[in-house]
Amino acid sequence: LRALFQRRARVVATTLRNRSVEYKIALVQEFARTSLALFDTGRLRPVIDSVYDWTDVVAAHRRMEANENAGKILLRIDGEACCH
Repeated sequence: LRALFQRRARVVATTLRNRSVEYKIALVQEFARTSLALFDTGRLRPVIDSVYDWTDVVAAHRRMEANENAGKILLRIDGEACCH
C-alpha cells in the first residue's frame, strides 16, 4: 500500500449486486474494450490462489467458503487449468 500512496494512487471498491443488468453489461463491454488485450501482452495477469483437480471441487469450495483464498481458485480438467 505504501507504493500506492507514494504515487498518490487510490483503491476503489464497489459491489455490483444492486446494479442493473444494463449497467453490468456496459461495464463488461468497457472492460473488454479497454483491458482484455493487456492480458495478452502480460501487462495484466490474473491472481491465481490455487489450482485443484476438478474431482477436488468440494475442497476448493471449502477454501472459498472459508475465505482462505487471495485470488482465483481454478479447477483443472483433463490436465489443464480451466478458467472459463
